[in-house]
Amino acid sequence: MTVQGAMAGIGPIILTAILLGISLGFAIPIGISASRRGMNAVGWGVFAFFTWFTGLIVFLLFAKPKTDDMACSACGQRIPRNHVYCPFCGHRESIELHYQ
Repeated sequence: MTVQGAMAGIGPIILTAILLGISLGFAIPIGISASRRGMNAVGWGVFAFFTWFTGLIVFLLFAKPKTDDMACSACGQRIPRNHVYCPFCGHRESIELHYQ
């Protein structure tokens, strides 16, 4: 086998690696953002993996606003940051709030 013949097989591998990198470059950040917004992270990540810019645009159009909530340390329900008492169970949150 010649050097030129061996190099011919590298082209498809490099192209595949580039396309996979681009797909993951869209899927991972969109999945993380969806998770932080309380949305289906895996679903949005898979959608973005296959649709790239179209998936990004659709995500930005349908994404829920990012909330600045915390989890109640007693019942685990999401409550606004400025609440001292949990509206679900009445637990008083301490100064060391449990943000997620």
